[in-house]
Amino acid sequence: MIDINQALIELTALPIHDRLRVVESLWNSIPAASPMEMSPEQQAELQRRILAHERSPEKLLTWDEVLDRLRDGR
Repeated sequence: MIDINQALIELTALPIHDRLRVVESLWNSIPAASPMEMSPEQQAELQRRILAHERSPEKLLTWDEVLDRLRDGR
């Protein structure tokens, strides 16, 4: 059996470019039709966000606006 903690230690020692390749490979290995189960807390948060958007759709940010805010530290 693989020791996940040891694998993570080794993977995080890789250069960023290689780590990103590993992440992409892992992501691509998950079938699109894989069922994903959410905890009750995750379901509640998703519902809260959907309702917030429905109440104020004008507050929706574009991806560029999100990136600008992250870069500005807001």
